[in-house]
Amino acid sequence: MIVPHGAYIFSGAISANAFFEIASQTIDTFILIGPDHRGIGKRISIISDGYWQTPLGNTIIDNSITNDLQNSCDFIEDDIRAHQIEHSLELQIPFIQYTFRNSFKIVPILMRDQDIQTSILLGNLIAKFIAKKNAIIIATSCLNHYETNLITYEKDHHIIKSIENLNTESFYQSITNLNTSICGYGPIASLMRAAQILGSKKGVLLKYATSGDVMSDTKNTVVGYASMVFI
Repeated sequence: MIVPHGAYIFSGAISANAFFEIASQTIDTFILIGPDHRGIGKRISIISDGYWQTPLGNTIIDNSITNDLQNSCDFIEDDIRAHQIEHSLELQIPFIQYTFRNSFKIVPILMRDQDIQTSILLGNLIAKFIAKKNAIIIATSCLNHYETNLITYEKDHHIIKSIENLNTESFYQSITNLNTSICGYGPIASLMRAAQILGSKKGVLLKYATSGDVMSDTKNTVVGYASMVFI
């Protein structure tokens, strides 16, 4: 599924729709893919072992999958520093902990390089290594940034349509044509690729809003948020 990573006051309700959608399932491992906003990490940065700590407890990293990924190609590398200053994945952990009570593991993945080739390759590898596991993939991205509410709505819904159709090429082309500032397009593309391989036929929009819908925006600098699942 796709969830945003804005401040909870703006995007928390959007994310909650997605986590509610899977709350009744039994999931052993969450594959978390987010953008490396600062661009300081490796092409793809993972943390291969250990745990993440929040006020809700400790969340163990699934080192069987991280080791498989790291051993599969030379640009997936262990890089704790990149994760220490990145917010996109850590914002998802409390949602998962609250919903699943820490009876799960995570695989944290940050993408510095988000080109279509890298994204598709990562999607292929994730699909391969979780095909026989009870796992779910979560890509986190916010959509258009810092334009008016109307422009953001228009741009985002073009992007959402290409995601619903599971058309990776159209997705990238729409980003270019619309000059939209979606931050986690690589994670979304990797998820789309893996979802296709694992049998999904389409994406379904659960909820969409902008920060301007939550708090009156007088500077026309809203950010778009969507939650989606693949079926």
